[in-house]
Amino acid sequence: MSFSIERYKEESKKLDTAGIEWAAVREHPLSKGDLFCLHYMMDIENHVPLYLSHLLVTRACMDPILTAFLACWNYEELWHGENIGKLLNLYGIEFDTQDRIANVRANLGLQNSLSILSTMAGSWFFKDFSAVYLSIGAINELSTLTGYGALIRKSGHPVLGDLLGRIVKDERRHFAFYFNSAKEWLTGNEKAQRVDRWMLDRVWVPVGQGVKTQEEVDALALYLFDDDQGEADLINLDEKIGRLPGLSGIKLMSKALYAARERASANPRWGWRLIDDEEWAIAPPKKSPGELTTRRSGIDAAAALIEA
Repeated sequence: MSFSIERYKEESKKLDTAGIEWAAVREHPLSKGDLFCLHYMMDIENHVPLYLSHLLVTRACMDPILTAFLACWNYEELWHGENIGKLLNLYGIEFDTQDRIANVRANLGLQNSLSILSTMAGSWFFKDFSAVYLSIGAINELSTLTGYGALIRKSGHPVLGDLLGRIVKDERRHFAFYFNSAKEWLTGNEKAQRVDRWMLDRVWVPVGQGVKTQEEVDALALYLFDDDQGEADLINLDEKIGRLPGLSGIKLMSKALYAARERASANPRWGWRLIDDEEWAIAPPKKSPGELTTRRSGIDAAAALIEA
């Protein structure tokens, strides 16, 4: 694989949805598992701006190539979440996208601030933080596009398959950047390889964990990957990441699946109960979104305009 940041900057754009048959969304059924995964994926795509805020306080922000990539990456990810939300709305699930995003963020509470501080401190303490971040980026992008591929296969929904197929093309470019950048940083740098391996084995978690609970993460993994094809996809994913210098033989996504299976074995309803009970709604935050986001309700905003 190769990656040209100049070409990427020139070609980066809003997701092209021309020709998607939005009007046919309701003509094909989606299972409870499909809907659970779509809500999960939408929430995590919409979480990208907060993840970006964590990166921009680290030493990684000193690299102009990385910040150029992040600027384009953030914009592209925005439209992934927007279009998944649009499909769900057209399918008949009503929610206000901005309210949902605000509620997800409000539920994070103090966790988000502590995460930013710890990431910032760690990055300036460890010179090779960028190697860890780039490796995690490669893993997360590859697992995301693998998850989309699994959902296309599971759902058999033609409109969803068309949409996710287009998103996967973006995710492949993102993976190419992270993988090649991580490879460049790690090649010939044994210290960075040791730090990277140590951190991934101890710190890495599947995409969405932290925003989502362990059971929600497991529910997604069990629905998408708990069959022969899904397990093979995750083993192949680990093998690809293992091609990075210092990461040979590493097991991350397959290990996460096996751990989810163990928890489900101890409690047969684990994960699946969330799917069966249609647990894709966001629980009301303990504090109102406005307290944390400064976002005002429509009534408050209208009153402010009248006063002005």
